[in-house]
Amino acid sequence: MSDFMESAKNLFNTAVSRTSWETQKQLRQRSKQTEIDKLMEQRHQLMDELGQVAMNLYQQGALTDSQLSRLCASIFELDHDAKTRETQLQEIKNEPYPADQLGPAPTMNYAPPSSQSAAPPPPAPPSSAPGPGAGPTAGAAGLSACPNCGNPLRPNVLYCRSCGTKLR
Repeated sequence: MSDFMESAKNLFNTAVSRTSWETQKQLRQRSKQTEIDKLMEQRHQLMDELGQVAMNLYQQGALTDSQLSRLCASIFELDHDAKTRETQLQEIKNEPYPADQLGPAPTMNYAPPSSQSAAPPPPAPPSSAPGPGAGPTAGAAGLSACPNCGNPLRPNVLYCRSCGTKLR
């Protein structure tokens, strides 16, 4: 039994020793990675400073190297595009909720069945219901019709709900 206990102790000590060594190794790796990260951050700051100097020379018209001028022009264009998109984003954020455009459309072509189910409904005159390709017409409650499919449209809609035609 003492051999078993001695063997278990040795196994335990070996495991603790290996775990301690692995922990120390990871600490050394993390320390070295932190040193590398600090050096890369310093490099990044110097590259930013170099870029800023080149951009200042470019804007002053004093940059003579064509490669640097091309890069600076590209950066200048990207900055302009980013500002434009930030303005567009702000406009989107400021859009009000269009409650009147998102409600359900009233049904205009539905007529409840008559009490005389045997008699067919009278045919509609050709000019009363626009067909595909017809222009917008004024309907009941000031609604217009889709120029593509003829279905009724609510005021100020951008797309037809039925066929998806862009209206504005």
